[in-house]
Amino acid sequence: MDNQLHNGDFLIADPSILGDLSFHRAIVLICAIEDKAPMGFIFNKTYDFCLNEMVPEVTINLPLFYGGPVDTDQLFFVYNATQPIVEDSRLIKEQLYLGGNIEQAFEAVENKRLHSENCRFFLGYSGWSKGQLEQEVELESWLIQKSTRYKQLFSSNPEDLWRNVMLKKGGKYTIWANAPDNPTYN
Repeated sequence: MDNQLHNGDFLIADPSILGDLSFHRAIVLICAIEDKAPMGFIFNKTYDFCLNEMVPEVTINLPLFYGGPVDTDQLFFVYNATQPIVEDSRLIKEQLYLGGNIEQAFEAVENKRLHSENCRFFLGYSGWSKGQLEQEVELESWLIQKSTRYKQLFSSNPEDLWRNVMLKKGGKYTIWANAPDNPTYN
């Protein structure tokens, strides 16, 4: 298995990550690997409030995701499109873009060019210091998932995403997929 991380890869939290509130059963999209200090966004954890409750310019009800424990007062977005929709977006990998002009993003949401099936807005991000993530992967805290099926991931129910990935992996992961969030409750 290739343990080398690339932009557009997903980190799947190993079931052994139990006490970490941020990363327990998390799926993290890696968006930038610069100087070996990766950053990404937790793709499957939503807040109890939506984007339109935080941003008055947005009238459409889009979920707001917890991107990670760093800069939780900052708004970020990632979208899937055949070409850039928003100026200054950065290509992550194959039709997957990070950020850009936030006002244009809000306008694209209102015009329905960005919607829940191709875009996610995040408060905060996940980041690691140089060498930290590689060490966590080596300790098997994370599984690396190579993917180019981004459209399917955007349209998946975020609450079921981790469980579905575990079921597809099979074997010992099937047991964890069907276990309660806290196995001591079982």
